[in-house]
Amino acid sequence: MLRPPVVESVIKLWSTWKIRGLIILSLLVQSFLNLFAPLRRQRGNKWIVVPIWLTYLLADWVATFTIGLMGRAEVSEILAFWAPFLLLHLGGPDAITSFSLEDNELWLRHLFGLMLQIGSTVYVILQSLPGKKLWLPTLLVFIAGIIKYAERNYAFYLASFDHFEEPATGIIKNLLVGPLVHPQVRYTNREVIKERGSKEVLLKLETELSLLYEALHTKLPVVCCKMGYVFRAISFGCIFGALLSFGLIPNHYHQLGKFEIWLTYGLLIGAITLDLISIGFLIFSDFNLALGKIPTPEWKIVAWIKNRRRWSRRIPQCNFITCFVNDRPYWLNKLAEFFHIRNVLDAIKLSRCLSFRDFTEQVWDFILEEVKRKAAFAATVEQGIKISLKRGDGILDSNNEYRRLIWSVKDLDYSKSLLTWHFATDLCFHDEDDSSSSNNMDGHLINYKAISKLLSDYMLYLMEMQPGMMSTVSLDWKDVHKQSCDDIKCFFNSPSNLDGKYFSRAILQLDPDSRDFLFKFPFYRGAKRYPILHYHAHKLAHQLKGFHEGSHRIPWKLMSQVWVEIMCYAAINCKPNVHAQQPSKGGELITLVWLLMNHLGIGTQFASPETKSEDIISADDTNADDTDADDVRLEVTSDDFRAGHEKNRFKNAALLVMHQRQRQRQQANIEQSQNLI
Repeated sequence: MLRPPVVESVIKLWSTWKIRGLIILSLLVQSFLNLFAPLRRQRGNKWIVVPIWLTYLLADWVATFTIGLMGRAEVSEILAFWAPFLLLHLGGPDAITSFSLEDNELWLRHLFGLMLQIGSTVYVILQSLPGKKLWLPTLLVFIAGIIKYAERNYAFYLASFDHFEEPATGIIKNLLVGPLVHPQVRYTNREVIKERGSKEVLLKLETELSLLYEALHTKLPVVCCKMGYVFRAISFGCIFGALLSFGLIPNHYHQLGKFEIWLTYGLLIGAITLDLISIGFLIFSDFNLALGKIPTPEWKIVAWIKNRRRWSRRIPQCNFITCFVNDRPYWLNKLAEFFHIRNVLDAIKLSRCLSFRDFTEQVWDFILEEVKRKAAFAATVEQGIKISLKRGDGILDSNNEYRRLIWSVKDLDYSKSLLTWHFATDLCFHDEDDSSSSNNMDGHLINYKAISKLLSDYMLYLMEMQPGMMSTVSLDWKDVHKQSCDDIKCFFNSPSNLDGKYFSRAILQLDPDSRDFLFKFPFYRGAKRYPILHYHAHKLAHQLKGFHEGSHRIPWKLMSQVWVEIMCYAAINCKPNVHAQQPSKGGELITLVWLLMNHLGIGTQFASPETKSEDIISADDTNADDTDADDVRLEVTSDDFRAGHEKNRFKNAALLVMHQRQRQRQQANIEQSQNLI
């Protein structure tokens, strides 16, 4: 059957350029990853993360597919020379080995892929025999490719949770993979954080999370050792030697076209350039900084390395009224339900409603002081566990005047309590002028109103956009969310264009005990439940307006403190492996708070002081550098100590179970009282 001329031209073009085009694409993909992969932890923007993700997936596919095409084609000597470059590309850049934690757990599959690709490359090279002109540069690039690919697979192996080793510090490893943190480590970290200033603490925590990222998602744990340096020198020397040996062969001797010659030089020079970029990435990494490989004099480059941005430093904001009340048209909802794409449309709508606020020094100072205040009452492991279970009731219970607000925390489960405080914060925010929103403390003007609003919208963002982080505390969030949307739509006949101030005034003028309320919400009497916004949040907002902080009509400092405690409860209850994923996504404030709390001994992953001091084998506390001296690493091998760890693990779990059962009993009592009403 005759093909049209256009189809014949396309087939001929593909057969001639398919391998050459794919090799060029593979080189471009590697260049993109080398240059832009580090940006995903500094920005966290979807317009940066998504292209990196797509390029990461494309990189392995292109190299593997091209080697497969070479195996089926008539292999010339130049194609055999190009094949090891694809093995080199499969090794990937130092800046990114894995995109997610799950990639590391598949290290055994990657090892099998390594052996398979080496075999395929050898097969392609053998097909070019008995060619003898390019055997030396081919062998050199082949050796470099094996080293690069092996480095990547070993990085997968070291980053898996069964073999994870964290540089310079030991507490994050204990939090992620166990065992429980030793009491001496807990004591040392508490003292270090207490003595340091706000900026020093922030730098320490950011550096530790950056180290965690580099240990989990880069080649640095493999390269930053004596053998790593040796193999890196061998691979670089092999590529440089291949360039020299290829350049010494006269053009007429290997009988290549100009394009093949320039493409080969491009592959060689590109490989050397990417290696030089990787060396720069290695030199200026926090890995080298933590291991003391970067000189300590006050050079500008050293100061830049220490103070550079290590995460996005942005706090996402999501407001319930802005994001969820303004609904889509009825017909579009029906169409979305028919095609089962309602969740997709909800995600698109929510992403358009999100806004971002800068992570300021004032916000951090306030959070640090609040967590330090909580840590002052956590001298023992048991006290640290109890404090970590406070979700607003800790600060409310500390003052007799504020105890009448404690119902908003203890009588409601976490999801309803968070949404109640979110609505109440909004109602108070729009009911007061900005001129009365600041307090003067120790000579510093702190805008508690802005902090309350920021943390309120941030916690709602976590509930909606980060369900993996909040899954342990928000099991009923979807039901609470739906009920609140229905409540607002029931109260407002046309909620499509709600303004924050109008909304707040309408709610604050409502009397929940009036007949108008019962007429407006007749179904509550049958459903035996109170509307979160119109009853709980309305009641809380009016009670808050009844307090005074000096000349301020609304206690914004108290509200800010409650929000910090609500965030701390969510941070410590989030699974550690979920926190470990955040540095690769631009970072989250709640992960920073989680690490801060654990450094101050607030949490459930600490061993009790029952361990005998003679069971401690060694402590790596000899480093005099202030950056590392406080990070004590203890190696404990005693059977008694391991047994003590297990005992305390069960003890901590029992406390958590008791706390959950207490919450369930309280919720049951609330529902029973509502049924009686």
